[in-house]
Amino acid sequence: MAVLGIIAHFTSHAGTRMNPVIGLRLLEGSHTGSNMAGVVSEVLQEYGVQERLGYFIGDNASNNDTLVRALADEQVFGERNYNAQEHRLRCVSHVINLVVKAFWFGEVDRMILQDTVIVTPDTIAEWRKMGPWGKGHNITTYILASPQRRQEFKRLGGDTILHRDNATRWNTGYTMIQSLIRNRDAVDVFCLRHSEQLEEDRLSLDDWEQLADAVSILQPFHSATLRMEGDFSELHNILVELDFLRATFTEVLQKYQPNPHLHIRRAAAEWIVVLDKYRELYKELTVCVAAVVLHPAYKWEYFEVAVDKLEWTEDQLQDAKLRVQGLWLTKYMPLPSLRGTEGERQPDTPPSPVTPFATWRAQRQRTVISNSTLH
Repeated sequence: MAVLGIIAHFTSHAGTRMNPVIGLRLLEGSHTGSNMAGVVSEVLQEYGVQERLGYFIGDNASNNDTLVRALADEQVFGERNYNAQEHRLRCVSHVINLVVKAFWFGEVDRMILQDTVIVTPDTIAEWRKMGPWGKGHNITTYILASPQRRQEFKRLGGDTILHRDNATRWNTGYTMIQSLIRNRDAVDVFCLRHSEQLEEDRLSLDDWEQLADAVSILQPFHSATLRMEGDFSELHNILVELDFLRATFTEVLQKYQPNPHLHIRRAAAEWIVVLDKYRELYKELTVCVAAVVLHPAYKWEYFEVAVDKLEWTEDQLQDAKLRVQGLWLTKYMPLPSLRGTEGERQPDTPPSPVTPFATWRAQRQRTVISNSTLH
């Protein structure tokens, strides 16, 4: 059954943020952009909001790009000149997941491995090409394949159940490695007992070291996914989060560049290509830049620091300033003033714990906020 879910995000007349499900429709045929556009157009017109649509957000599948272009081409938005590219936002948690998958799978054909149900010698060998975490996957799959093996593993001092990676759940590769490390002694003994089946997947001292390194690499991405979930995920955090991950990656790359573990180096090379691809796409989204600029803790100083650190170029900064000015002049300045209106108080964002991200972000925030900034 193909179902298309549509959620609206808006601010009510009382000033309250709302995010109701406005459509849950069966989709006839395949998930092509034009096919989905027909369903979305129907829902928008039922609610009479097609003229008020702001930004569209979806995962990074290309059919979502086609969807937004199809809506604009069909003039669903009436007389409004709707720029599909400028209004197409991407789910940042999905971006983070794609970056992690690039690290996880590397050059291996991931389509062979994702959602694999039947375990065969070919799939086991394919997983093994992924290095220590591929071996860890094979070991975990073997242990969890029968109640008797799970019971034997528990008798050896292991957890009641190991965590297995899952293609449809984010960060499960990270939690699987953590689970293996936490049960290292039991895993080693179990592999010795089942050496006939697991001989090629036994983890050496070198493999265990790489798994520990992988945990340290993946941890910031796991934390970033959690930060970008839920009601407290805000637009101004997207570029900041991706810049933090890029800076963190640079440190990781420097640390592991001389590392003799070739697999982890190849995985890192795949990782940075995907991260930079989507980071550049976000730089081109004017609304994401404007959200940072309008935040009193950042303003344009955030990007000026990024230029100093060679994370942005001067040309990119000047182009961003022109685009933000154009956004203000064409889209927001003509709107009626909302000065003096008071909405309901929104729930306070929980205080951030002291984390590497919080420390990095504080270094990028303005140290002095004048009264003129707040008006």
